[in-house]
Amino acid sequence: MIEKPNIILRLETAKDHREVEELTREAFWNENVPGCDEHYLVHTIRNTEAFIPELDFVAVLDGKIVGNIMYARSRVLEDSGIEHPTLTFGPCACIRSCKARALDRCWFGIHCPSPKAWVSP
Repeated sequence: MIEKPNIILRLETAKDHREVEELTREAFWNENVPGCDEHYLVHTIRNTEAFIPELDFVAVLDGKIVGNIMYARSRVLEDSGIEHPTLTFGPCACIRSCKARALDRCWFGIHCPSPKAWVSP
């Protein structure tokens, strides 16, 4: 039997910022390389025009933030100069104890009902 934790997904608020940055640092620390900088990316991306606060989610379990995912506007530029607007997600982080529960995979279940609304023309 697979146990599903009672996780609440909600938008991140300003009071969550420090906790999310610390969670992201813990999630990525020494994961692929010594140290990490994903927590700094979380900190800086919030101050860019590309950041989409309406797609900045936290996962809460038992009153504690255990995961985060954020989105930003981006683009793909062809060699010919044609530009394609896209969305970029991440960093996507969860506390290490939740990785065993595959919380990091659950983020892919979040659905934006109208993705075109979030992409710059």
